[in-house]
Amino acid sequence: MQVLEISGSQSPSLGDIRALTGGEIYLFPTAREREDWPRYIDALASAIAHGVSVKWVTP
Repeated sequence: MQVLEISGSQSPSLGDIRALTGGEIYLFPTAREREDWPRYIDALASAIAHGVSVKWVTP
C-alpha cells in the first residue's frame, strides 16, 4: 500500500496523486497554505474516485 503526505512544504507531484489506485494520502493542516492548493484538491478528487483514502492529520 502506498502512503503519500501533503503539507505546506512538501508534496508528491499532481500526476502521482492522480495515478494512485489505492493507498492513503495524509493531509497536514499546512497543506491549505500552498499556492497550488486548488490543483491538489482536483487531484485528490481523482485519487478518491480510484479508491484512495484521504485523511487529515490533526496536530
